[in-house]
Amino acid sequence: MNEITLDNQTIGFIKLFESYTRTNVFECLENEEMVLFVVGEHKLAEIFKKHENIITDLKAKINKRIVMAEFSPDLLTFTKNLFYRYGVNEINLIWKDNVTNIFIGIAPENIGKAIGKDSRNIKLMRDAISRYFKIKNVIIKQR
Repeated sequence: MNEITLDNQTIGFIKLFESYTRTNVFECLENEEMVLFVVGEHKLAEIFKKHENIITDLKAKINKRIVMAEFSPDLLTFTKNLFYRYGVNEINLIWKDNVTNIFIGIAPENIGKAIGKDSRNIKLMRDAISRYFKIKNVIIKQR
């Protein structure tokens, strides 16, 4: 696990999200284009039931794309939750020399979105995973 450091902006994003959703945030990470909120297991349906326009409302306040995913204590499930929006076909976990690499099969039309400009999206997802699991790489493969 990596050391977690939150700046004032990230704390503000968490407070805003929690005030809108009345749900605790497990993790909040951001890059130049988007903010990722990780919530507890089975919380997304509850959030959307209470506030169906949550993404639009948060995007208007934060001025970045909003991504939400559910946490799972299982590495495979958590990875699938993070990459769900990109059409995950398969996930392979490869353990070698005490290091874990994650290979994710994504539909060809979504590979660019999953990786993102200058690899920003995949780096953000890798950072989210590495906060809870000891991994080395997240690799997108074409399926």
